[in-house]
Amino acid sequence: MKALFNSNCGAMLDLNSGVSNKWLTFMPDFKTSKTPLAPSTKNRCCCLRYFFNCRDLKYFIKGFDNIRQEFVNQGIGFFGFLLPLLCLGSCVGTRHLEDGEKLLYKQSITGTGKAERNKLSREILLRPNNRIPIFGTLGTHLYEIGKNAFDTAKVHEQKRNFIAGINKKIAERAAKGKKITSLEAKKRRKTERYNKLLRNGNFLMRMGTPLAVYDSALIEQSRLRILNQLQDDGYFSAVVEVKTKERRRKITQTFVVQTGKQRYIDSLNLRTGDEAITKLIKDHEKESFFRLNDAYKVENLEKERTRLNNLLRNNGYFEMTESFINFEVRLAPGKTDLWVTTVINKPANKPTHVTYRMDSIIVNTNGADPVSNSEDYQNIHYSHGAFPYSARVLDTRITFRPGDTYNYSDVVNTQRQLINMDLFKYVNINFDTTLVPGKFVTNIYTSPLKKFQLTQELGVNVSQGWPGPFYNLSFINRNIFRGLEIFSLNTFIGSEGLSPLTDQSGIYRSLQYGVNAALTFPRFLTPFRSRKLNLNTFNPKTTVTLGYSYTNRPEYIRENLNGTYAFTWQNLKGSQTYTLNLANVNLIQSSIESDFLRQLNELVNQGNTFHLAFLPSFVSSSSFNAVINKDYSNPYKPSSFLRYFLESGGLMYEVTGTRFFKDNNLEFYQFAKFELDYRRYIPGKKGSAWVYRVHAGVAKPYGNNDALPYEKFFFSGGSSSNRAWNPRRLGPGSSFPYLLDENGNNLRDKEGNPVPDRHNYRFEQPGEVLLELNLEYRSKLAGFIDWAFFIDAGNTWLLKEIKTNTDGTLRASSGSGFRFNRFYKEIAVGAGLGLRLDFSFLVFRLDLGHKLRDPRFEEGKRWQQPFKRSSQTVWNIAVGYPF
Repeated sequence: MKALFNSNCGAMLDLNSGVSNKWLTFMPDFKTSKTPLAPSTKNRCCCLRYFFNCRDLKYFIKGFDNIRQEFVNQGIGFFGFLLPLLCLGSCVGTRHLEDGEKLLYKQSITGTGKAERNKLSREILLRPNNRIPIFGTLGTHLYEIGKNAFDTAKVHEQKRNFIAGINKKIAERAAKGKKITSLEAKKRRKTERYNKLLRNGNFLMRMGTPLAVYDSALIEQSRLRILNQLQDDGYFSAVVEVKTKERRRKITQTFVVQTGKQRYIDSLNLRTGDEAITKLIKDHEKESFFRLNDAYKVENLEKERTRLNNLLRNNGYFEMTESFINFEVRLAPGKTDLWVTTVINKPANKPTHVTYRMDSIIVNTNGADPVSNSEDYQNIHYSHGAFPYSARVLDTRITFRPGDTYNYSDVVNTQRQLINMDLFKYVNINFDTTLVPGKFVTNIYTSPLKKFQLTQELGVNVSQGWPGPFYNLSFINRNIFRGLEIFSLNTFIGSEGLSPLTDQSGIYRSLQYGVNAALTFPRFLTPFRSRKLNLNTFNPKTTVTLGYSYTNRPEYIRENLNGTYAFTWQNLKGSQTYTLNLANVNLIQSSIESDFLRQLNELVNQGNTFHLAFLPSFVSSSSFNAVINKDYSNPYKPSSFLRYFLESGGLMYEVTGTRFFKDNNLEFYQFAKFELDYRRYIPGKKGSAWVYRVHAGVAKPYGNNDALPYEKFFFSGGSSSNRAWNPRRLGPGSSFPYLLDENGNNLRDKEGNPVPDRHNYRFEQPGEVLLELNLEYRSKLAGFIDWAFFIDAGNTWLLKEIKTNTDGTLRASSGSGFRFNRFYKEIAVGAGLGLRLDFSFLVFRLDLGHKLRDPRFEEGKRWQQPFKRSSQTVWNIAVGYPF
């Protein structure tokens, strides 16, 4: 065995003695390079540090290719080539250290037992730099490059020169009696920009991460924080030590934890000095965060204090605060367990805590403007200014009434409901106990937003094709009919580069424009009296929309006129959102190019229903959509997201009949559809996370047409689906097309069998059954750059097997139908890597998917050899996370 070792980078490679080491000469033209040889190159070490010092990129690329080719020549193959690159990832930039500094290289926690390791890890103030295979500590390299190029003195000088220059301009304009508002605003903006640059450094410094220089003071603080957290969790006798090892200026350290015995709650007691409070607390003791024999945790004390405070404030105790609630924790006599006593202290100026009832409620909707009119409705007094609002509508957003016991939750929910109407700048609710002696007066103050609002948006579209520009113009008229309605008008125009619908070989430019008008009512708008329903529902809304869209592509021109009538509402926590779409109607007209029409007819013979998207048609449906978001993407604890969708199409035909549509040659549809989307987010160490999704659905057509509108089909493949397939190209089932000659007849092999065209993903593949499983690991790379590894699996199917040999030509194979005895054999699998730029306002994503299992092939041959053919790899560009 040959062992290659570099003391500076710590990378070692072991190669069989029969393997040539010529690959080590990775830069054959050293004499022509302006970069002097690093000492490590004399030992033929493959340290990436030398690569980073190379000034001429062509030598690096040439040498890198020499390495790869030598591995191929020696028969080691692709993965053998990856082996030394993975070893290179162990190199860390100790050369960036100053004299006397050491690098925190590795860090761990041991002996935590039942204690939560992730919770303890968050108490550590200094962490090693992330090391990435092949790239090593890329974030540190970027930071150091930026740091070396950053001159704070120069930035300070630029800032001083700018301030002096702008102050001179301001003085000159002021002396002439001109406005200086714009110059002052420019001064504030640019000064803040300089300050931000001085605080955070230049672009590379913000993108990278500083070197993890070992700091014994920070480590000691971390040790004490871990110890305090353990004691807060009931490990009163815990001991935390730090063991370190040093090698070549690299520190490897371990926090060694000895938790000792955890303390448990042996007895619970309550002391209030007020029978009413005692009874109230005991009536709700099932909601307590304390249980006998539970482990003692300080966080449960805090949760219990908050719970008791809210309980008392929701039952009239307006002056109650958390400062009145204390806990006494003592060791049980002769035991190691604890007695916990909850103490509600009395107020200093009163013998007991007092409950309050609301005597009067006053609503002021005019902000600081003078009151122009007022009215009373349902015993609530309303004062209005220049923009009068309907008291009848506002009444449904106020959840308390005169005579009600003060309830803090009702006050908060009322404030949220009024803010959610998008009519007021702010909503303040305060209470006065001094205005009228012995009375509890409630005041609700609001200030109206601008009645008219015009916004513009110019940007770049990044969806399933190549980026293209777009422009949006939006107009809003608030309180248009003085019933707190909001009218909005949105116009849009955009262009985008897309692959042809029946091919992936080229890029066509598409044009879309349209207009949408919406009228939103802050209540359920029903033909029957619904005041009680609105009062008992959080944030109810009714939205009526009417829109028109136009799409122009080389293959077709398509127009769509649509309208909806929908109800939306939420739960009190805001974590659940529901939409009941009573009516959604679409009138579709198309103009198709002749060659594209011929292709559509060919697809019909393959069982592909793509042509339905371009038939003159009328589509109507009713649907229900529910979204349950349990703090999804919480970086500290597991969280989930669930969406389910139910839709029924064509119910209106039972009332209106179908004669009108038949007389006007309009296709009409009847169908039922169900869709489920479940996601789970599990955070890991150092900002990493495991995320998985289950996405499934079924759509069943029925009636005379026995077909689905094209928009109601399921599709698989693309940036938010199985990323190893192009958008909408996966499926259905294991079906695949056959090769045809110029006359549309089957090409046949020597045995006379039709020749399959398994690599042909030209056509979109609509399905009636969908099953997708996605798993993704996300982690930090450097600064705002993240990376991900993902595995996607799934497919689409049709409910019925399509006959594709009706005219003597076999255009597609069987296998498109969903069958319980074989669907699991037809799951497509793809995997890949992703790069994400996580800016504060958006996430730009680039994913590279690779086909691993293709159900188009025969059983036993569906698992594909990696990197065997070019069509196995697909690039995806998108904005936002895939799920």
